[in-house]
Amino acid sequence: MTLLSVFVGAALGAMLRYVIIMIWPVQSSYFTAILIINSVGALGMGIVFASGQLSALNGFWSVGLLGGFTTFSTMMVQSAQLPFNKQLRYLMIQLIGGMLCFYMGVIIVNIFGTMA
Repeated sequence: MTLLSVFVGAALGAMLRYVIIMIWPVQSSYFTAILIINSVGALGMGIVFASGQLSALNGFWSVGLLGGFTTFSTMMVQSAQLPFNKQLRYLMIQLIGGMLCFYMGVIIVNIFGTMA
């Protein structure tokens, strides 16, 4: 059952990523669909992590949906396509932005979790 939930989640996440990449109108040096996808995925992982449901929902949400949605490999390809002097800046934006989004998800759960 766990393998099935990972399979379904990963398929949905990858399809959602594909749709977003196809409709994203702007392809600038830094503000790309992959940045948005990875940031939203990090936010989602922060929410799942802070809710204490990481192990219970790991198959579908964490490994499946969010794992299929976010993409490390495309981020690396986009980085390699930039001029060398912009590669490190792009990767730092991706990594620091991802960390900030993850912690934003944790903060959201902590704020709304205490209000309930």
